[in-house]
Amino acid sequence: MGNAINLEVQKKCVDAHTAIVAFNGEMDMYTSPQAKEAMLDLLAQGYYHLVVNLQGTEYLDSTALGVLVGTLKRVREQGGDLRLVAPTPRVRRLLEITRLINVFPIDATEQEATEKFKQEGNES
Repeated sequence: MGNAINLEVQKKCVDAHTAIVAFNGEMDMYTSPQAKEAMLDLLAQGYYHLVVNLQGTEYLDSTALGVLVGTLKRVREQGGDLRLVAPTPRVRRLLEITRLINVFPIDATEQEATEKFKQEGNES
């Protein structure tokens, strides 16, 4: 294979229902299945509050956006949510162009995102 296709996935559980998944590299049609599997695995384990850290994500294509939207739908069906953290300027611009910036809650840090889930949990 000529080009190295690389997406590093890191998962971290915060509490009983909140987990952080960080994607480092490129999310495209080749690596999106890996990203989808990581998020759906967390959902299957009962983590329906997902924090997706995009700080190290250099590139997203339409396949990756579809994976994020599909996962958002699944977590919301479980009464949860998916928050994006620190998208790079390039990724943020793509979210703006597609108007998904209005669909996904976006936070500056993982801590900010997890705190918002805790606040939401205390209100219900």
